[in-house]
Order: sequence, then C-alpha cells, then structure tokens
Amino acid sequence: MRTVPEVVVTPKQTHTNRLLLSIGGVVGELDISGALPVFWEQLHARYGAFELPAASQVARDFVVALEMLPVPLPPSRAAVARRYRETESHPLTVDLAGRRIAATRWDFDVRLAGRSGRGGRVSYHGAGRCEMSPFAVDTVLRVIFATLLPRIGGLLIHGCGLRHASVGVVFPGQSGAGKTTLARKAPDADDVLSDEIVAVRRMDDGWRVFGTPFWGDFARGGISTRSWPLRTVAFLTQTREVAMTPITSSDATLRLLGCFMSFAIDRASVERCLKVALQLCAEVRSVQAGLTRAAPTPAVFRKLAPHLGPEVTRPVPPANARELISEFRALLRKQRSYVFRPRGAGDWLKSGDSLSVEAPNGAQLSDDDVVVSWVPGATPDDDTLVCHRAGNQRRASGEILGRVEVRARDGRRLPLSERLSGLASLSFLSSKLGSMVALPVLRMAGR
Repeated sequence: MRTVPEVVVTPKQTHTNRLLLSIGGVVGELDISGALPVFWEQLHARYGAFELPAASQVARDFVVALEMLPVPLPPSRAAVARRYRETESHPLTVDLAGRRIAATRWDFDVRLAGRSGRGGRVSYHGAGRCEMSPFAVDTVLRVIFATLLPRIGGLLIHGCGLRHASVGVVFPGQSGAGKTTLARKAPDADDVLSDEIVAVRRMDDGWRVFGTPFWGDFARGGISTRSWPLRTVAFLTQTREVAMTPITSSDATLRLLGCFMSFAIDRASVERCLKVALQLCAEVRSVQAGLTRAAPTPAVFRKLAPHLGPEVTRPVPPANARELISEFRALLRKQRSYVFRPRGAGDWLKSGDSLSVEAPNGAQLSDDDVVVSWVPGATPDDDTLVCHRAGNQRRASGEILGRVEVRARDGRRLPLSERLSGLASLSFLSSKLGSMVALPVLRMAGR
C-alpha cells in the first residue's frame, strides 16, 4: 500500500464523467476520470436524487477534477498489516488558509482554491486523487460541503432529519443515540431526510432543512434537493417514556457544538461555525427529546406537536424552481406517471381527455415523442420545465423527465404527436404545453 501522492495538476487525455450535485443549496461538480463503469454506476445510484442536469450555465460553488486510483487488494497478511499501518499514520487532515482548502487522508488528496466571480460570488476550483472507493468519494464530499456551508449560513448536522406534514425536524445525536432507529420507524421512508447527516441553512424565509446522501445504517437519504421549514431541533436521549422538554438557546448551542460536522480546527472556521450555531439555536425551538426504542414515530410527533408551531399543516412551497422540479422528478421516479387535465388546450385535446407524463423507464424514445425536460438555469430560480420533441433534445438541453401522452376517456393511451400534427413546433410546445405541465406541478407544490 502506498500513500496517495500529493496532487500535481497535469492535463490528461482521458474520459471524464461529470457529477453535478446540489446539497443544502450548495452546487458542486466532480469531474471524475479513470473510474470503471461499474463504479460510476454506483456513484450515480447513490447521489442520483441530488444530481442536476449537466449544463454550463449552472453556477457552481465548487469544481473538483478527481482522478480515480485503483484500490490495492492486499494479497497477504503482511500486506493487510501494512495497509492498516498506513491508515493509522495518515488520518483525515483538513487545512484551511483563507480561500484555500486542502483535505488529505490515506486514500485521497484534494486541494481547492477560491476565486471571486460576478457579484462577489466565490467559487472553489481544484483537483485531487482518490482511491476508487465509494467511502473515499463520500468523505471527500462531506469535507467539502461541511467546509462551504458555514460560509453561507449553514451546517451539516449529525442527526436524523424527518419531514412531518409540511415542516422538518432535526434530531441531533451522537452514535448510539437512536438516529437510525427513529428513521427506520418512519411510516413512509420518503419522509426520512437522512438518518445520519442533514444540512440546515438560513434562507430568506427562515431556517430550512435539506436531505443529504450522507446516510448511516438505514442506507437512505432524501429523495430530492427539496428543503423544508425547520421548526424544531430535538436533541435525542434514551429514556423510559417519550417526553419533550424545552431547553434554552444557550443549552441547545452547547449540545449542538457536539453534533455538527466540522473537519477544520483553525480559528476562522471555529468562529464561523459557532456563529451559525448560535443563530440557529436562537431562532429555532429546541427540546430534549426523550425517546424509547419501542416508541412509534406517530407517538413521538404527538408529544412534539406543541413545539412545532401552528403552521405545520399549512402547504409550504419549495424555496425555488430547482427544488420544485427536483421533487417532481422524484415523484415520477416513484409513481412512474403524473396525470392531469389541462384547461384551454384547444381542439387537439378532446373533452374528457387527460395528459400524462410517463417516466421513460428505459424505453426507447422516438424523435416524434413529446417529452418534458428539466432545463437548469444559472440560479435555482431560473430552472424551467420545457416540453419539446425528443428529437430536439439538443436544442432544449437538460434532462428528459418523462414522455407526454394523451389518456382518452375510454382509457386508451395515445402519443401526443398524433394529436398535435403540424402544430407541434418547439416554440408552440414550450409556450403552450410547457405551461400546461408546469402549472399543475406548481399547484401540487402549493405555489
């Protein structure tokens, strides 16, 4: 086993896979080279819910060129012992100096530097080498997101995050506090934002909690990039009966200091994280959540109800268009179809007919098929849903979410292209059919 060599950026003629992620509202791109196809599929499966369609116009908070190194397979006990000594002698080290970030461990070495852009926005660019292990890549991402979130008023918190009705609750706790047990008892697994690490961030309408792909034993995180209003921080303890005890903001801050993720120990990083923790605990209700291992989740939320505020059941819209469309994609992946009855469609849609958006599910699309695509913009508010012919995908760019079909009154499914015939120009579809798809989705999300 050898130490991962220090990064030296050199141009290489090699195929690169790009992974564009949004976690906690921070957008980052990994340009991965040297990865085996099966490893790339593993990454896509793990982070797929947080992927954005690849587009040059999307503003990135960081971009890292990551070269994958093969994982050495110890052929003998002596090699295993050498590898163990290597891991012991090269633990994770994160060094921050101004706008420079360096993260090294026995299986990776990554370095980034910040650049000022338009409007004073700082983005980080760099390169690194990393063993072709999902654990190594996941650690690289945790380090970067945990470092950048406090700079924009957010944190990664060790805790179970659950969505309840239209709000979110974070249950921070150390290992063994019951985070995964609580997540497993959720009636709907889609309500689990993570059983290990969630992202919180102060936005224009207050604090919000995001799901993450950084999960623990439950091996499940959020299903989209959508955030939820954070109503309560409930610190987990094991007790004989379920009880929620309000605590002061100062007490909550002290408890939170042991539960948020920070890899750097320099003074500036400590002060930055402390400032965010103080503000969070001053503005969000905090309780000590005494739980039993057998307590069902509904019983937990019945006890927690007085601490969630009166607006729990009020529909809360996504924070921006990007969150809205990401949730729509998650709905399609789960339900496989989305059916609605548009108004003012014209004579090409008969009375009693409906439109449906069907997830592709690997089916071959013809050039004449009408599809809905997620076209990202520079900012989260600039993302749009666009309808177009599949053959015009290059013009529309983005990610195809589904094929649009007509569901006739008699139950038949008809290709939309048969109804539109000569009217199906790209401009017509974008302006007319696009709004017919988008408006029901907006109503579904409470916007």
